[in-house]
Amino acid sequence: MPNLYSPCRTGCLALLLLLALSGAALGQTQAAPDTASYNKTKTLLWRISGAGLPGPSYVFGTMHVLCPDDAIVPPEMEAAFLSSGQLVLELDLDDPAMGKQFRRAAQLPWPNSLRRLMKPRDFKVVKKFFRQQLHQSILPYVLVKPALTEALVYSAALPCTPVSYEGKFLELAKAQQKEVLGLETIEQQLVSMQQVPYRKQAADLVEAIRTYDSIPQLMQHLVATYRGRDVDELYRLSVDPKYGSENDEPAELQARNQDWIPKMSTWMKSKPTFFAVGAAHLGGSTGVLQLLRQQGYRIEPVLLPTTSAKSAE
Repeated sequence: MPNLYSPCRTGCLALLLLLALSGAALGQTQAAPDTASYNKTKTLLWRISGAGLPGPSYVFGTMHVLCPDDAIVPPEMEAAFLSSGQLVLELDLDDPAMGKQFRRAAQLPWPNSLRRLMKPRDFKVVKKFFRQQLHQSILPYVLVKPALTEALVYSAALPCTPVSYEGKFLELAKAQQKEVLGLETIEQQLVSMQQVPYRKQAADLVEAIRTYDSIPQLMQHLVATYRGRDVDELYRLSVDPKYGSENDEPAELQARNQDWIPKMSTWMKSKPTFFAVGAAHLGGSTGVLQLLRQQGYRIEPVLLPTTSAKSAE
């Protein structure tokens, strides 16, 4: 896997992959879909103003891993970023301690190992997949929690070496000497994964590999939906067990969104801020955009040019 940005390097990319793609490991059940439209304009970038703010802030909805053609920073977005005084992500990926924190959170507790959590024939299936599809050994992952390893299976289905908007924003923040902050800790991000038994995670990893032929089509649909920029539809997709997300049902997504609003308000009142969070957090009746409206903020869409469709071909 590539080193997208320091200090997180491969570990944080694996985490972003988990957040975006590994819903199968989180044991979701079907929820009644919310078909209402709360954000009629189709865009991923929104301006936040009013309520006594010193200047406009912005929130952008990311898909945590994409092909390069779908992770473009157009002039409109770069201008919004330039006008902001700080960058806020779901995690402070600029924190020098992030790599160590991720490794600690990702490691299986003794005496567990991937080999011990599955039957020998299943371990052979995983080992073969890593060798043939990922072109690497399974050995570095035998002590990693299987849900994180499963995320790499999904990454192999992308027709490219994946990149992230988070990585691009970190580069911009560094170039413009902006402070980087995080809405949550790694432990908070991984709370759903931690609730799933390790043997269930291992079984889901094997199942993902055995059904790998269906994953590219699933990935294409995810990316196509993201490219459509309908944040309410992205929310509905994120709580659909067919596709999964980092969230254990809408209740957890709602709780996380509500927890973010006071933090966002504090940062926005101190200086204009550019927020970049998973697009699924923006839409829906309890999404970040609607919650900010309820706090008296004015939420306006910022239209962006269309991106290339090459990566979905």
